[in-house]
Amino acid sequence: MSEKKQMTDKKKDKGPMSYQIARWHGIVFSAIFLIYGVVKIILGILDRNYSDMIEPFMFLLLGLILVSFVIGFTELRKWGWQGLVAINGLVVVFSPLKYARVESYVLLVASAVVLYLLFSADTRAHLIKGR
Repeated sequence: MSEKKQMTDKKKDKGPMSYQIARWHGIVFSAIFLIYGVVKIILGILDRNYSDMIEPFMFLLLGLILVSFVIGFTELRKWGWQGLVAINGLVVVFSPLKYARVESYVLLVASAVVLYLLFSADTRAHLIKGR
């Protein structure tokens, strides 16, 4: 009986705001990659343009990897947190290289904020408490 009560309490405990924002950023970020990959694959098939199909499949694969990190983070797994830190860190490092595009600055700021939230004391305490 107590295990069921702990499971329902764990589901009701959504965590601190920093954890929720980082989780939703991961969900939206991975959904963008998945949608972009699927749409590009469908449009490539409809246009009968099979020469540039590697890029959409890479976006689709990256989106699936991101989804697995978000699921791990939602289930309070250490590897999920590490995956989100790595992905957002890569975005922060590589987005200034495309300085001519405004979108890269938006991604840089969003990922930097999420990195701060991932390393915040509230998020780390929630991850440790959930184990």
